[in-house]
Amino acid sequence: MDVSNLQMWLTFAVIALTIIGFSLERLAIETVALAALVALTLIFVVVPGLLGVPSPLDLPDLLLGFANPALVAVLSLIVVGQALFQTGALDRPSRGLARVSGLKPWAVVALLILFAAFLSAFLNNTPVVVMMIPVLMSLARERRVSPARMLMALNFATIVGGTTTLIGSSTNLLAAQVARSADIELHLFDLTVPGLVVAAFALPYVLFVVPRLFAGVPAETEKPLSRKQFISEIVLTENHPLVGMQSVAGLFPGLQAVNIRLVKRGDDVHLPPFEDVTLGVGDLVVVSGIRDDLARLRIIGAERGEGGGTLSLAEAILAPGARMIGRSPEETGIEQSTGLRVAAVERRGRMSRQAFSEIRLEEGDVLLLSGTDDAFDRQRGNRDLLVLEKSFAPLPARRDATRAIAIFAGLVVVAASGYVPIAIAALTAALLMLVLGCLNVRQAKRAFDGRIFMLIGASIALAAAMEKTGGADFLATELVRLTAGGGPHILLAALFALVAVLTNVLSNNATAVLFTPIAISAAAESGAPALPFVMAVIFAANASFATPIGYQTNLLVMGPGGYSFRDFFLAGAPLTVLVWIVFSLFAPWYYGF
Repeated sequence: MDVSNLQMWLTFAVIALTIIGFSLERLAIETVALAALVALTLIFVVVPGLLGVPSPLDLPDLLLGFANPALVAVLSLIVVGQALFQTGALDRPSRGLARVSGLKPWAVVALLILFAAFLSAFLNNTPVVVMMIPVLMSLARERRVSPARMLMALNFATIVGGTTTLIGSSTNLLAAQVARSADIELHLFDLTVPGLVVAAFALPYVLFVVPRLFAGVPAETEKPLSRKQFISEIVLTENHPLVGMQSVAGLFPGLQAVNIRLVKRGDDVHLPPFEDVTLGVGDLVVVSGIRDDLARLRIIGAERGEGGGTLSLAEAILAPGARMIGRSPEETGIEQSTGLRVAAVERRGRMSRQAFSEIRLEEGDVLLLSGTDDAFDRQRGNRDLLVLEKSFAPLPARRDATRAIAIFAGLVVVAASGYVPIAIAALTAALLMLVLGCLNVRQAKRAFDGRIFMLIGASIALAAAMEKTGGADFLATELVRLTAGGGPHILLAALFALVAVLTNVLSNNATAVLFTPIAISAAAESGAPALPFVMAVIFAANASFATPIGYQTNLLVMGPGGYSFRDFFLAGAPLTVLVWIVFSLFAPWYYGF
């Protein structure tokens, strides 16, 4: 085996381990991406340098992804979206639609979801989803239906909407940048026709089928948001109902409704199964359960607040870019600034065996807040925490909201003209948002997602390694061989299916970057035009409906909607198949092969 072949197989091994690392979620995304990058430097720079053998890649080649124009565009568009979110520029139209009279309740919901899908064609859909969650939650309470019937549909609609323009998704931009190296140029509206055709079939499923899948979920008035399992902690005081409770066969038989996950007594930590443990005064107990059971056991909540005000509980979602991200519940500073207390945390159904004070908050976490009505009033206007239950009147539009909309509109017009590269247009728009005060530098820095930066940079390095070592050509040849006799139509469908499966366990951005060169090579092998194969990768990589880890917004709605992994699969897998069928039938006709 020659050196180039060895490097190709080692690259495949790194890609496989990276996919496993991303899927297991045992390590942070940044850590996995950095490990992949270090492995590539060993394979292509360090070892060949020590052995004195030539290498197809040097260090600048491997680091080129961090200066990629598509990465600059993606991060700039995230800042632009954060500015629109911070100024509340899109709150007024969304709340205005929610108050449209003369329409049936579900027609109003459908109108809001379609509005969100339209916005996602030009904006990163994360701020769109975050903005719409409280609006739909409020509608759910008014209509006495479960929010689960609305939020999954909202999420899927924004993903579908993001496939209709080049700037609708970071996935689109990254795949287009990789394709540009093969002289395939994509412009702002090149995705629009196939995107609208896919949307014409996908959105009716999203609007009329997905809500019916959750028709049996109780409304909030019947069982308030009870599907979510919160984690909380309490230090036991005298006369607390848990004091004196003894474990039997590893469990506490008197606590069937909640789970004790950790008991800390001084320096001693007890973990399940508990043997001969009797809860006593001063014990720190970490528990998980639904909010009603936690309140019943006096683990969260209280009857009166300071000054005699009645305390109430409300759930809030931690927005992307919030300054509380990375801090423990006690370090958020919310109690000092508003008087609200973080009583419990729900994280996408995942519970960790650690003290509550050691939890580091992440975007999309659902926090259970305890406080008086005055404290909740003081929380109004804070875009870091979006309260999901308290029915507040919308805040007056900020004066800089108009400026933010004008900058955003200018970005779309300039990008559509084609005279200025999208990366430059997005970078300029981000600068204008800062200069004109639509958001400050601190907010922009918080919007800058280090995970995206590391993930994209490392993925581009992996794609370059696969291409330079001949790995892309090898995989393309194998794919063509496996679909031999079916022609390019079957090859296109097989490529789409493969990417659609992987995007639900791997990052959609990484999937798009890795498979675009394979798609181009496969098109060349089969004698078909390359453009429809690049488009197949873009649409398949965006088809991240079937798992909560498939896309960021899946995780954002998971907590407020009370969804499980199974819910995403049941609702998202058919949608993935539908998109696959529609694109596979339409693309050959539309692109003429």
